Amino acid sequence: MFITVLTIAAAVMGFSGLRRSRRIEDVPTARVRSAHQGYVELIGLAWMMDGEPIVAPLSRTPCCWYRYKVERRSGKDWRLVESGNSDGIFGLRDETGDCVIDPEGAEVTTRHQRSWSEDADSWGGHAIHARLPSLGKTADMVVDISGKVLDGLGAGVGSHRYTEAVIMDGDPLYVIGQFRTLGAGDRGSTLRELTGAVLREWKQRPDTLRERFDSNRDGKIDVDEWELARQAARHEAGREHAENMKRGQLHTMSKPKDGRFFLLSNLKEFGLLRRYRWRMRLGFGAFLLLGGAALLMLSTRL
Repeated sequence: MFITVLTIAAAVMGFSGLRRSRRIEDVPTARVRSAHQGYVELIGLAWMMDGEPIVAPLSRTPCCWYRYKVERRSGKDWRLVESGNSDGIFGLRDETGDCVIDPEGAEVTTRHQRSWSEDADSWGGHAIHARLPSLGKTADMVVDISGKVLDGLGAGVGSHRYTEAVIMDGDPLYVIGQFRTLGAGDRGSTLRELTGAVLREWKQRPDTLRERFDSNRDGKIDVDEWELARQAARHEAGREHAENMKRGQLHTMSKPKDGRFFLLSNLKEFGLLRRYRWRMRLGFGAFLLLGGAALLMLSTRL
């Protein structure tokens, strides 16, 4: 039974890599200014938008996007204590214009990921996310592998294990998703979307939310205080929308409603494609090996 489950999981992994690599190959790269409305691929640089900053909770790194996980040792296993990811908006910029990225629901792959352990809860000081000047492909590979080895050696030392991944301001950015261009007539729907994105980001930092809007200091955000937060979020969204409209039409990228992939990465297209191809090869290779083993076991029983 167990080997059957593994065989099915390997097949799913293989088809997952195949579908994503095919999608990357089939969707042509567009430019922000000339992209058609619908499912498109954009390549540019990530940039942090004005307003409430997005800050990774473990390392306190200002960034465009983050994902984190905190685990506690329980015997030989690790149990999840807390996890989350940001869904605040940020921008993609290419040589023709800017596009607002709403990462909610995106499948995110990033090269900035670190893990470390401590004997007790610890925030910051270990997960240092930085872009270093390139010394060439070989040197970059050695630095990357060495960092992962050190992370792995330190991952089992303390009672708590921390994992954090980020996309930083200025990173290369590759996106496949639903592209929309909004004009002045779309102001209402645009403000609602931007306001919702701002509020989602604030909810990721409840301590900051209480500090700003818990006027009676009871440790909770009641209905009236939440309405003040909504008003502040609408004000911030309105300011951002006005700035975008000054630069022309507002371009946005978000998760397709028809269920197609929403991919977001700071790996270049070839690097992302290579990763999904390896997933496909490993998945199908494991499927063939496990499937052969399952058939062998079945034949011996018969």
